Amino acid sequence: MSLRVNGIVIDARRVADEIDQHRDAADPQAAAQHALVSRELLRQRARDLRLLSDDAAASDDAVVDALFTRDVQVRRPTEAECRAYFHDHAGQFRIGDKVQASHILFALTNGVPLSSTLARAQSALDAVLAEPSSFETVARTMSDCPSARDGGSLGMLARGSGAPEFELVLFCGDRLGVLPRLVNTRYGFHVVRIERRVKGRMPPFERVAERIAAQLYEQARARALRHYVALLADAAEISGANDSAGPTRVQ
Repeated sequence: MSLRVNGIVIDARRVADEIDQHRDAADPQAAAQHALVSRELLRQRARDLRLLSDDAAASDDAVVDALFTRDVQVRRPTEAECRAYFHDHAGQFRIGDKVQASHILFALTNGVPLSSTLARAQSALDAVLAEPSSFETVARTMSDCPSARDGGSLGMLARGSGAPEFELVLFCGDRLGVLPRLVNTRYGFHVVRIERRVKGRMPPFERVAERIAAQLYEQARARALRHYVALLADAAEISGANDSAGPTRVQ
């Protein structure tokens, strides 16, 4: 059944095209549907407010910007809030941090169901958590990364040398050993072991204040957008979507 949002049809072809943007989601099809429904809700609202003409081809960002100017106020963070974030998330800002780590990669592959890849990754994680000394053996036999031949070793890593979502986990906290959860990146699912950490130095707050303010503002804006879309969805007639979650994701 086709998706319908207040009578507007979102055909199966658009859903299929969108799925590629959500391969890392637990249910890529549902995530794609929710993203498309959210976009359509925002476009319809923008047209109702005469912020867009009926034949306008504005970008998603332009639509959101127009609606936020009209309907949503997002407060800029205060200096005190920025300083508190700087204090509570010091690991994000240290300069010269290094981590010695290994991983076992289960790569996302066209034609292979994501659920199958996830199940293999979870099984490997369970195995190395139960028997940490088996990490190198499991890496050599199961990892899809060239590092498999070295037992999964990635050597000593500095910030900026890997995928941002991977580094966010590597450089967060002080944990050593096998991480208790899979790390999900654009490349697939990773079983990660951290062997050593070398802490760098902290920059002065003033050097990163603008970056923190921008980050906190974007987080607040994303929360406001999710809430705004949820309100639109509550008042809309939507059919054909997976009902397990509301259309709250816009990409």
